[in-house]
Amino acid sequence: MLKKVSNQHAFTLVELLAVIVILSILMAIAVPNIISTLDRNKKVTYIGDAKKLIALARNQLGNKINKPGYGELVRVNLSCLDAQDLPSDPEGNPYDEEESFVVIVRKNEELIYYVNLIGKSSNGKTRGIYLTERSALDGDRRMSLVKKNITAPTDDAIRSTTGVSGTIRTCGS
Repeated sequence: MLKKVSNQHAFTLVELLAVIVILSILMAIAVPNIISTLDRNKKVTYIGDAKKLIALARNQLGNKINKPGYGELVRVNLSCLDAQDLPSDPEGNPYDEEESFVVIVRKNEELIYYVNLIGKSSNGKTRGIYLTERSALDGDRRMSLVKKNITAPTDDAIRSTTGVSGTIRTCGS
């Protein structure tokens, strides 16, 4: 004689749908948080790289780079520095070696550093930090400094941002 087993262990359609709904809700909450955390980490890396670029330029003052005189600006391109620590931006794109630079100005016996850092993707899109004073990289609004689709500032924009209207000397000159 055949016995019928009534003790089957299977999920009903309603139970499966309930699990799918719960997982969907969890994903709807988790995915945006993960994406924003990744974006924040990329911004932190851009800011750290900008600080490194300034430190590299500062270390070369007096060696490869002459200090600026009064009313003069010195532009130090990434290509002028030994920047092996900055091979690529947080998104894996190379930093533009001519449009990423540090500007050094002398104001009242003090040297002030400004940084412009641009990562460029193969499709031409850019992301980075547009000509910003070093002290702003530690400020409360530092995350808002990292922007998309930026371009290198013109010489007039550099003079305007720094408040120094003199000649712009590039590294090596």
